[in-house]
Amino acid sequence: MIFLTGGHLVIFSDEVVAKMTRFVAPPESNLEAGGILLGCHRGPHVEILECTVPMRQDRRSRSGFVRRDPGHQRVALAAWQTSSRTVNFAGEWHTHPEENPIPSRVDRNTWAQQMARRRSDPLVFVIAGSGTVYCGLGLEGHLTRMNVVATTPGGTGRL
Repeated sequence: MIFLTGGHLVIFSDEVVAKMTRFVAPPESNLEAGGILLGCHRGPHVEILECTVPMRQDRRSRSGFVRRDPGHQRVALAAWQTSSRTVNFAGEWHTHPEENPIPSRVDRNTWAQQMARRRSDPLVFVIAGSGTVYCGLGLEGHLTRMNVVATTPGGTGRL
């Protein structure tokens, strides 16, 4: 899946799309899910190569996901080390129990905090819904919604 806004591309590997897709279909869709996005910054573009999925200590409910498990950080550190420091934290993803997801106030506040800590590189924020995907690019404290420009084979802009 590829998203575009203002000269910035975000490219998701098929593996990442498949992992997120699992959580927007029953039985997983009964609870929100999420994780972190790991990838490479290539100039103004971001290539998302990996993502984590809910872990044992995370909190999942019908209307919320809280990432609490230290396993997400361990996965990020391992990817960074094995990639000779080229794969890094690139953002986060979670699901919403709605067809066309829209970021909540909590989402926007959390993302603003993350952007404040990482001002130099763009961050990617994804919300997967049952029908479409919201993808936002956070850069220099501003969040911009991205548009789908290509999907996986046979895709329709859905995960």
